[in-house]
Amino acid sequence: MPYIKAARDKFPSKEELFSEVNRDRDNRKKVLKTVQYTAALVFCALGVWTVNPTISTDTYSTRYSENAEYTLTDGSRVHLNSNTTLLTRFRLHSRELTLDKGEASFTVKHEWRPFTVAVDTSKVVDIGTVFNISKWEQSFVTTVLEGEVELQTGDQQTRLIASQSIKASAGKAGTPYLAEMDAVTAWHIGKILFNKTPLKDAIASIQRYRKAPIQLDPRVENMLITGIYDVSKVEQLLDSMDTMFPVKVTRSNNGEINIQKMHS
Repeated sequence: MPYIKAARDKFPSKEELFSEVNRDRDNRKKVLKTVQYTAALVFCALGVWTVNPTISTDTYSTRYSENAEYTLTDGSRVHLNSNTTLLTRFRLHSRELTLDKGEASFTVKHEWRPFTVAVDTSKVVDIGTVFNISKWEQSFVTTVLEGEVELQTGDQQTRLIASQSIKASAGKAGTPYLAEMDAVTAWHIGKILFNKTPLKDAIASIQRYRKAPIQLDPRVENMLITGIYDVSKVEQLLDSMDTMFPVKVTRSNNGEINIQKMHS
């Protein structure tokens, strides 16, 4: 009949209706998969950011009587003094270094990730800086050459500006003081500079450049030494101590040096 044919032309067939339903269902599945995939990516990205994964690690070191300069992967530069070990761990959103032993100067490349140097249980935080850290057996000294740093020791935070030093030991920081910059950086050019320095501190500095120990008589620890010396000639300096002080210098077969006060 004509009206049936007209109705068929105007309305979709059963097959067409089922086909449309199937297409809608497939489209909904695709949209759902896209949403799930996007959510998974966002979740993974948030997880990675929260965990702060390690991107790279390196170890830099020098031997006795050696110093060396390195450029780190972020563009920062480090200068290591004799017998120094520095560990670096660059993470997704932090730059974490550890001065295991020795002495190092840091010229920091500025970026959004914080730059920190751990020393024992303390931490030095860069705030736009060139700075030096000298680590000893029981303490360490931080000196700011340019800019500013924050020293974090336990619950204590101390800001340092250019030309200031601070000594920390046993997880506690002292009071900032005016640094003798020439003495702090003399090792950069292979020198040791003493300016009315107690002999105890001078011997500790010299010890950095030789493996065998130096034994110093406590009775002469506070005698003062002044001068500029070549780090490659510390043995000659030690041998000449008896010409500068009332002491006797003796060497053992294993290289150990004993500096004793001469009897009056």
